[in-house]
Amino acid sequence: MSDRPWELSEEKLLAECRFEAYRASGPGGQKRNKSSVAVRITHTPTGIHASATDSRSQRENRIHAIRQLRHKLAIEIRHEIDSSAYQPPEWLGEYPGLHINPKNPLYSSAVAEVLDVIKAMQWSIGKAAVMLGVTTSALTRFLHDDPPLWAKVNQTRTELGMKVLKSK
Repeated sequence: MSDRPWELSEEKLLAECRFEAYRASGPGGQKRNKSSVAVRITHTPTGIHASATDSRSQRENRIHAIRQLRHKLAIEIRHEIDSSAYQPPEWLGEYPGLHINPKNPLYSSAVAEVLDVIKAMQWSIGKAAVMLGVTTSALTRFLHDDPPLWAKVNQTRTELGMKVLKSK
């Protein structure tokens, strides 16, 4: 298993996964009920999975499921950071204030980087923002605009006895 599976090419990531196509239930007409267009992808080393059922196209559902899987992996897998020698990756500087679209191929890497830094700073958003070279409000907005990420940070802060972050 790669230690950063969300950064793997689609081919290499899928080599670590189990792919299932199935019939989704619910609205969508005959095509949805007669063909296996819903997709579930499970990353076998971690057991983390993602599924997509919104489109009537298996190809589109697969694209959405892979994006969702990369995102979930980036949220769940942490790496230690040496806070005394930390420098944000160069590519992150191309997104001032952490303005990066979730459809951007680097989005999952940005999520992972932000979480690794927050963890290294004992879940202090202010200290993490300084390390990342952004304002506290920019970091808070980045977290808040991604509901699963926001939930993960607040869940961890709660477990550590810290106050939950509040949206502005």
